[in-house]
Amino acid sequence: MKIAILAPTVAPLTSVGGLGDVMQDLPKFLESVGNEVITITFNHKNKISYLPHEKKKTLGIKYQGTKIEFDVIETKHPFTGVKIVVFSNKEFNQLDIWDPIKYEVFADLVVDYLSEFDNIDCVSGHDWPCGLAIAKCHEKLDLPTTMTIHNEAFKGPVVEYKGCVMTFLELGIYFSDAFNTVSPTHAEEIKSIDFIREQSKIKPFHGIINGIDLDLYDPIHIVDKMLKLTDGKLDPRAYGFICGYSAEDAHAVKPKIKFSWFYNSKNLKNYVESWNNMDKSSISGTDVEIYGDLKGNIETPLIGFVGRGTYQKGFSIMFEAFPEILEEHDIRFVMLSTGEKDIEEGMKDLAESYSGKVMSLIGYCPPLASLIFAGSDWTVVPSVWEPCGLVQMESMAYCTPVIAREVGGLKDTIIPLHYDPYNNPNFDVATGVLFKHYDKYGLKWGIGHALNWSFYKLRDICLFMRYKQINCPESPYDKQAPLSMMMKNCYHHTVKNLSWQNNASVNKYKALFGGAIYNHYI
Repeated sequence: MKIAILAPTVAPLTSVGGLGDVMQDLPKFLESVGNEVITITFNHKNKISYLPHEKKKTLGIKYQGTKIEFDVIETKHPFTGVKIVVFSNKEFNQLDIWDPIKYEVFADLVVDYLSEFDNIDCVSGHDWPCGLAIAKCHEKLDLPTTMTIHNEAFKGPVVEYKGCVMTFLELGIYFSDAFNTVSPTHAEEIKSIDFIREQSKIKPFHGIINGIDLDLYDPIHIVDKMLKLTDGKLDPRAYGFICGYSAEDAHAVKPKIKFSWFYNSKNLKNYVESWNNMDKSSISGTDVEIYGDLKGNIETPLIGFVGRGTYQKGFSIMFEAFPEILEEHDIRFVMLSTGEKDIEEGMKDLAESYSGKVMSLIGYCPPLASLIFAGSDWTVVPSVWEPCGLVQMESMAYCTPVIAREVGGLKDTIIPLHYDPYNNPNFDVATGVLFKHYDKYGLKWGIGHALNWSFYKLRDICLFMRYKQINCPESPYDKQAPLSMMMKNCYHHTVKNLSWQNNASVNKYKALFGGAIYNHYI
């Protein structure tokens, strides 16, 4: 099949979240199973035109009576080699990535560009920015179309098209031949929405889990990845201890990374200073502000958080629960986020209120995300809702278990430690802890459960260890300690079940496209 993928953002070029990561990976793996793929996007902030490229033509469209010209440039993704077609206009490039005007114009640009092809089998749109484009491709070009919902909470503006007054996302779903969201559990959750339930009765609707690319997220390549994300300009080995590691030696290497970068935080501060002084015109990222400091010994637990600064990600219960958690437990907490101003202020206040225990990194710095996953003992993902989530997968790829809410894709991707390990000790398969209720008590239980069975109750675990004919651990990082076991579980679970290479999601997308083609023509 020849597939045109409409992508609002593409990591690491113009990415601000998980959507961009999927738009980097999905085309690569669709090509790996025999498809021809074109990714179509905008030249946000001129980021893509810094790559070697070729100008193919100029498209002129009218918007509210004004003719606007766009260069059509072609390039290849720097990591995957997939062909990218980019619309570029110096004024539009500077508009906010999510400006609705961009995507009204995008719809007409896509139609004009694709009208010259007679061999496109399916057009695949992703999230609300592509909804109007999917509707117009379906109606004006008579092409099979699919719509992927990455986060139904963001629907875009209401517009009128062909007599339908709907949001961009709803138009994309309504005019698509098949649609999906990004995890099986979330597919069931959003069927409570009348519009989605009605559409799912008349066309194919599926939950297809996202994945991660092991070529990028294998911890053995962490140094190379951090180098790539800085365009080769910042070598992390010049700032603190870091090296590639595997599931077999994660228990020995990860604590050293934690201590070097976070408990000897001058290394991290020097790295951030160098990052802030870099020219970032050709890479994704913003300057980072550091608040707070961390002090501890190598066995002091470190919990990490990486995510966008939005309500959805669980900040309200983190700000409510962590003051109590920090008083009750001798732990450290590091956060990397940027977004809503009140959330950034809350991060700053938490760090300043708990000197030596909390560090808040406010900004968007992809290599720091890898460092937090590698250096943390646990990560926390306490989302209100989560269609799929990639943070928990990235964390587990780096051999770091996850404390998360039992919702959406988090439920689908994390193997939870049993609530009663005395009677059901599943340390040999667990990859995290799941809690149900979105309140501070749920989060406190989740963190307490994780810490109890990885740091505090090592003696209590001896019965389980003896049953397995294993010596009792004296340290959380002993090779046969529960935390070390879960580190290995995380990596192997990611490889077998969560990677694009092995999770069958690419074939499910092929089936989705096939269903759309059948539904469109038959």
